[in-house]
Amino acid sequence: MLVLHSEFVVAEGSEPVEETANSVDAPKVDDPPKVDDPPSERFTWTIENFSQLSRKKVYSDGFVVGGYKWRVLIFPKGNNSDHLSVYLDVADFATLPYGWSTNIQLSLAVVNQVNSDFTIRKGN
Repeated sequence: MLVLHSEFVVAEGSEPVEETANSVDAPKVDDPPKVDDPPSERFTWTIENFSQLSRKKVYSDGFVVGGYKWRVLIFPKGNNSDHLSVYLDVADFATLPYGWSTNIQLSLAVVNQVNSDFTIRKGN
């Protein structure tokens, strides 16, 4: 079973950027690591002029975590909703065996650089 812990950040800035992919984050001091905890990996995606995006959906560049290639898919104006929709997408699904599946742990942060009160973090 593959267990993945990644954090994604969507914020204003330059082109989609991979930051410290495949790096290991240090555990919090007040949260000691468990023996079976997987290493933590991080991918940061910065989007310039996010509020001016006109495309229905936008993909990040691909990145490798846990031996699989992933990408983030966003619908800036929502996917059957009126709010930003964010998905984790398996980028190399065509190379995986039929019926392939995996389990992951994911943290997601959407950072509002104009007003940090609107920054959102979700995950386990």
